[in-house]
Formats: sequence, structure tokens, C-alpha cells
Amino acid sequence: MNDHAHIAPLLQDYIDDALTPAEREVVDAHLQTCQVCRAEHAALTAVMTAVDALPRSIEPPHDLWPEIAARLDAPRRVEAAAKPTLPANGRADRSPVHLRSRRGRIRLPHALAIGLALVTVVGALWLLPRLFTPAWDVARLEGAPRVGDTPLAGTGQLQRGEWLVTDDQSRAVLNVGAIGNVEVEPNTRLQLVAASLRNHRLSLASGTIEARIAAPPRLFFVETPSALAIDLGCAYRLHVDSTGGSILHVTAGYVELQHGDRTAVVPAGSMCLTRPGHGPGTPFDEDASDAFRRALAWLDFDDGGAEALTALLAEARPLDAPTLWQLMYTIDPAERGRLYDRLVDLVSAPAGIPRDAVLRADLAAIEAWDRHLNMDLDTGWFFRLFNKKKTRSAAE
Repeated sequence: MNDHAHIAPLLQDYIDDALTPAEREVVDAHLQTCQVCRAEHAALTAVMTAVDALPRSIEPPHDLWPEIAARLDAPRRVEAAAKPTLPANGRADRSPVHLRSRRGRIRLPHALAIGLALVTVVGALWLLPRLFTPAWDVARLEGAPRVGDTPLAGTGQLQRGEWLVTDDQSRAVLNVGAIGNVEVEPNTRLQLVAASLRNHRLSLASGTIEARIAAPPRLFFVETPSALAIDLGCAYRLHVDSTGGSILHVTAGYVELQHGDRTAVVPAGSMCLTRPGHGPGTPFDEDASDAFRRALAWLDFDDGGAEALTALLAEARPLDAPTLWQLMYTIDPAERGRLYDRLVDLVSAPAGIPRDAVLRADLAAIEAWDRHLNMDLDTGWFFRLFNKKKTRSAAE
């Protein structure tokens, strides 16, 4: 019984203290070892805490009832207009229906509207975790995509653990729970790994996907053979080739690539390669020349050293300055001088920052260059986390 499929449905009762002692002991043991269930438990707890924090009473806006009354009166006005005119003897004004209507205007609909609003808010918060099921909707776009061994005729669902496979004539679109969608291109193998409130996770074994996510950062993940792609609120295209290497092209927001202790945050308008056993290389501008890309891959993945750096610097443009800056503390320290000199040929140096401060990896100089190139993550371009790792390495 001690697995995710059996434990997940018990989490709400676990929080509500509605399990037997034996059941609670099993859930306790499982939560110590299952990261996915711990994340779901934390999300459920957060929702219940939010519900508990709701105000016990709500002061309605002064114009709430006039708007409701106008809508309630509209059908009666239409109905009255369609009836013969009643004698003007005052009886109509004393009819039970009319009196109930007048009394209702004072109290009943007012209280009912507030009550319904509270029920809606609490109900939505209570239902939110339950909207994330172990299956995601999938629809055929072209050809004959398959879910497992079953051809997808129109629409269907991809269960956790199942594969969505397209041939050279097939395309499909997969809803990422309620936070976005992924278009699956031909010749692609894609698996649903996790589908929970805090962990929307796919595995891309081969082929191409285009993801569009509208959610807070770090809810959507794509595993590949050479890196983990972490959504930071974005749209991107990701291709995995037959060797397990990948190329990421970000068109909106940011994507973080991770493998071991290597991290790269790729901003909109940039691309990044990954290689099995190595992880991500250095991000580069989407309009970088082919020669620049080849030299960068040679430097990142094939130990090209001084020769690769010479080729890279010869091809660099001002728009490639962020890539050069990212390389400053990953290359041989003996090469920093000529890299820096080429960098300041392409863009001016920040005021008051001397060359030697950069070469010795002075933290203030590094931060000044980050700001100068608009490369800190807060303002639009860079990877402060990655840069800090490089700074520490350089200082050591």
C-alpha cells in the first residue's frame, strides 16, 4: 500500500485527522521518502491555511444590493408588461407575492449574495488541489499520434507513466494541467512523469516540443537525457536529438537548465545547447552566426581551449557580449585578459571599474558588469545564480 497511487488520495483525510492510527502511520512513513507526496501535502496544507485565514464576516460594498435588485426586478418588469393592467384598487400592492418581494429586498437576497460569495471562495480553494489529476488531456492535431499502443482518434488523456508518441506525419497538443499546453511535433516520444499541484513533469526522450506556460516559476519541468528544463514563466521550443543532446530556444520569459552542479538560465531571444554527461553549455543570442555557435560548442563541450576562444572572439558581435561575459570565469584564467579586451572593444566598460578588478574576479566589478550589460535576472537577461557560482570558483 505504501506507494504514491495509494497514498495521494489519503492526504486530505491525513490533514483533516480523519485516518485511523494505522493509516496515519503508513502515510507518515511514506511522506518521509516520497518527494511528490510531500509536495502535494504542502500544497494542500497551504490551501487549508488560506481557507482558515478567510474573514469570518465580509462588509459588502454599498452598491452591491442596488445592482442585484435591478437584475431581480428585470424579469418581473417584463412579466408585468405582458399582463393586463390591474384595477387601481390597491390590492396588487398588498398581494403576497409583492409583499414577499419587498421584504426580500431588505434582507434575504442581501444575505444570500454574501453567503454565496463565501461559499464560492471557500469551495474554489477546497477544490483547487483536486483539479490536478494524474491524467492530462491530449488532442490530435495531425496524423495518428499514439498514447501507449492506442491510436489517438481525436481527444483522450495521457495518464501518469504513459508515453505520447508521434511518427513523421503526426502532431498532438497536450494540456499541462491548468497552466499551459505543449505542442508535440513529429517523431517525438514524450512521457507524463508527474501531475500534481506543484510538480507538472514530462520526460522528453527524443523529438521536439513547444511549451507555453502561464504560471508561477518552478511548476513545470521537462526531463531530457542531458538536462532538466525548469520553467520560470515562459514559452520555448526544446529539441532532443538521437544522442540525447538538446537545443533550447526561449521565446518568452526564462528557462533554467540544470545538470549536476551546472546551471544556466536562458532568457527570451536566446538559445542553449546541452550534452549528455556535461549538461548545459553557455547561452547565446538566437541570431549568433553559425561560426560563433560552432566555436562556442567547441569551447563548451570539446575542450577547444585557446584555439576555440580565438575563433569565438573573431566572430563576436556587440550582441554576443553577454555570452563573452559569461565565459569570463569558466575559461583558463590566463585567457581572461584577451577575452576582456575583446569585450570592451564590443561594448564600453562600466564607469569606474578597472580592468584588473575584473581579471581578479572582484565581486563588486562582476556585479557592475552584470548591471552594465543588463544581465541580472531581475532586469531581464542574466543568471545571477550561475554567475555567483562562477565567482566563487574564480576566487578559489
